[in-house]
Amino acid sequence: MRGEKLFKNTVVGVLSQAISALTAAIVQLVFIRFMIKEYLGAKSLFSNILDFLSLAELGIGLVLVYSMYQPLAEKNERKLIALTQFYRKAYHLIAAMVFGSGLCLMPFLSFFIENMESVPHARLIFFMYLVSSASSYLFVYKQSILNADQRIYITHLFSMAFSIIQCVLQIIVLVSGSKYKFFYYLIVQTVMVVFKNFLLTRKAERLYPFLNSREKILLTKDEKKAIYKNVFAMFNHRVGAVVLGSTDNLLISKFIGIIYCGFYGNFKMIVNLLNAFISQFFNAMLSSVGNMSALESKDTVYKTFKYLHFLSFWMHTFCTVAFIELANPVLMRVLTLMGVEDVQSYGFTFPTILMIGLNFYMIGIRKVPLTFKEAMGLLWYDRYKPIIEAVLNVVVSIAAIQKMGIAGIFFGTIFSMAATSLWVEPLVLFRHGLKRSMGEFWGKEFVYLAFSGGMIALTHYADIRLVDNALRLTGWPEIFAKLGICIILPNALIALCFCRMKEFGELFTAIGHIVFKKNKPQAIESAG
Repeated sequence: MRGEKLFKNTVVGVLSQAISALTAAIVQLVFIRFMIKEYLGAKSLFSNILDFLSLAELGIGLVLVYSMYQPLAEKNERKLIALTQFYRKAYHLIAAMVFGSGLCLMPFLSFFIENMESVPHARLIFFMYLVSSASSYLFVYKQSILNADQRIYITHLFSMAFSIIQCVLQIIVLVSGSKYKFFYYLIVQTVMVVFKNFLLTRKAERLYPFLNSREKILLTKDEKKAIYKNVFAMFNHRVGAVVLGSTDNLLISKFIGIIYCGFYGNFKMIVNLLNAFISQFFNAMLSSVGNMSALESKDTVYKTFKYLHFLSFWMHTFCTVAFIELANPVLMRVLTLMGVEDVQSYGFTFPTILMIGLNFYMIGIRKVPLTFKEAMGLLWYDRYKPIIEAVLNVVVSIAAIQKMGIAGIFFGTIFSMAATSLWVEPLVLFRHGLKRSMGEFWGKEFVYLAFSGGMIALTHYADIRLVDNALRLTGWPEIFAKLGICIILPNALIALCFCRMKEFGELFTAIGHIVFKKNKPQAIESAG
């Protein structure tokens, strides 16, 4: 059953994320075509500022999902009601804190934007983003039970539908001749967020009618203490994640210029499209791993971990190679088709593209250890790691800007992850979760990292020698030729070099079982 739910969550999740990323990319391209560059930069910058304000959420969402695993397995409805009522109060308080913090920040927006006059109505635009962000917390507390009960596919289906509707409405607004079209664009965004969360809440109430109970059920003192402990740990992790993901645009705006925030947003859009085919698998996996770790042996969990870690290495190596080689030419060609003038100004140099690609890879290769660590509730043991990582990121990024320019910002992010998360997260997982030696893991991790680096260098060399120098292709022929090399070279070498490794066989056996429901391996047998 768990394997089937994982398959359903994964398929629907990937489809939903792909559609969401695709619709966002379409809207982004239309935005570039019909709006000024300064608005494009402001859009990116304000979204990142609000990511910082979302720290008020403290990571409560993940803690709530984790706290529901056990009562769901035990069918303890009273405990689930108590948890939902507790988190309802918490989320309403969070909405108020985000909104209040944003209002306090509005007078200081000029600190992040060197030339405020270049962005017409900047404070009003920020206020509209703030309303959208704060309102998103009002109806989410009951949705967590869908994720905890491995029904995240329901959330994905709603997200997919609303992404399409929002895309259509925002495009209509952007191509209109109204001078207020950016404000209408933001109104559509806010209404869609609120309406989607409201409908998802009603769906959760229908599936779990006991959540509608008006009886006040309180958590015990010990239960609240455990929640507060996990929330404190999760807050630190949220700080690290937000700093890693959101300081880039702030530093770009402050030291390079707000227009470049918009340019980076275009490449971030491509990264999001790649994540559409990767991230949702691991998001869907989270509840299944949490359930498995609570009910199955450590050996079963470890076997599943090993082949998923190998899958993560394979997927992120291929996607990183493809991004580094194709991001610039694809973006230039698409913007040209959209009728955008001076498309070359939207591109980045190869060192910057390489840093963005390595940043994507570093975040990706951490996903499996991080997913298992979070699903097993091991948030407390590395609670100070994100703070150290965040400080390193900011300090190194600012220092690197002086010598490397915009590429230095991404170098700082990569350096901070390599110095902390890349080894601390697996250490916590193995020491406190899997309770086994890390020798085998580190041996394979170093092989994976070295092989990925080799594939990036080899593919880039092949593209330069064959496509750029020998064939001298440009435009779409260049893109298709490089795409062919990116698909064939790294994937063929990974299959050839790792085909005899145990994880390779277990991975395809597991996929075969989930798809065809036969030849169930031990890790899936226990997990199913």
